[in-house]
Amino acid sequence: MEFNEAVKILSDKVNKVDKENVSIDSLFGRILAEDLISKEDVPSFNRSPLDGYCFNYEDTLDANENNPSILDVIEVVPCGKVATKKIGKMQAIKVLTGAKIPEGGNAVVKFEDVEENDGKIKIFDKFEKNQNLILSGEDVKKGTVLAKVGDVIDAGVVGLAASLGISSLCVYRKVKVGFISTGSEVLELDDKMVDGKIYNSNRYIFDAIFKKNNIDYKYYGVVDDDEDNTVKIFERAIAACDIVISTGGVSVGDYDLVASSLEKIGLNIFVDRIEMKPGMACCFAEKNQKFVLALSGNPMSSVTTFYAVCLPAIRKMMGYGKYENQYFKVKLKNSFSKRINNIRFLRGKLSIENGEAVVDLNLDQGNIVIKSLIDCNAMIKAENVKEAKAGMSFDCMLL
Repeated sequence: MEFNEAVKILSDKVNKVDKENVSIDSLFGRILAEDLISKEDVPSFNRSPLDGYCFNYEDTLDANENNPSILDVIEVVPCGKVATKKIGKMQAIKVLTGAKIPEGGNAVVKFEDVEENDGKIKIFDKFEKNQNLILSGEDVKKGTVLAKVGDVIDAGVVGLAASLGISSLCVYRKVKVGFISTGSEVLELDDKMVDGKIYNSNRYIFDAIFKKNNIDYKYYGVVDDDEDNTVKIFERAIAACDIVISTGGVSVGDYDLVASSLEKIGLNIFVDRIEMKPGMACCFAEKNQKFVLALSGNPMSSVTTFYAVCLPAIRKMMGYGKYENQYFKVKLKNSFSKRINNIRFLRGKLSIENGEAVVDLNLDQGNIVIKSLIDCNAMIKAENVKEAKAGMSFDCMLL
């Protein structure tokens, strides 16, 4: 299947998961399911941004170095308290940072900018109305949409919710993801190495990718090259999860049993191989809004297909408003000499040099070269070029 078609078909098939209310201390990284709208001004009253004295600015209109305004200090307001007196003509109240502005006051002078003696202060400058004040609603006005459905909840959203006294928000529940490794040659890390076998690197590569993308998952282990066993483990994972992701068993060899096992379970395979490199070998299947995304066993093939094709659909299920991969133009710092037919993704490191976005390609782009992921933060999307030369411009996505 053509690459863009595969991306669209998968994203179109999935739906957002259900909503739930979550406590504010567990909201970071979750996806909003309802707009967050301020029901009041923030702050809800005029405040002092500094330690000083609050007064009426009109009492300083004639103030200067030679003719200071002399005000009576009628009250001192401790932290967390409010003034009990109203500021009258030629009067001031001592306030601390964050304090509510007393009635009758509309300006604040710093402690260090006055002379204080025997309950009086001297102000040597003319002040404007609301000078050194944080006004009600200066941060947020009542009715303001602070964050929208589909936004990722960050520290700002959490902080604003807390400032409004909101203890929980409506978010999309977490997508239930299952992960399966396949292949009789695959060993777990606590297994003793046997000639002809390999350790299960895919499990830990995807563990890191899932964590980076705030995806919770359950690991269902390694299934050997036996169709009955493959059917059983996939059935168990499918029953418990929204999406099952597997690596291995999707090529055309005698022991590539994932596709036939999924058909036995009753899933409909709607993508079988994609015109892209690496990552062509894959199959996607679905039944009753349960999805299996079966990827290649080659580490870089599975990683590429996951980022380029699968992750947008998973983000859509998670509730992201903007779930598609965002591509932007960069220039290559070095060259990839092989001819590129259709679409090829190239791994590299994105940086800014002389104000320009450039990608330094990893030297070895092989399907099994795990070390090429080290210090790799971007993938170039190259299409139908004889050679991807240094200095050429290509679409790029962040990892």
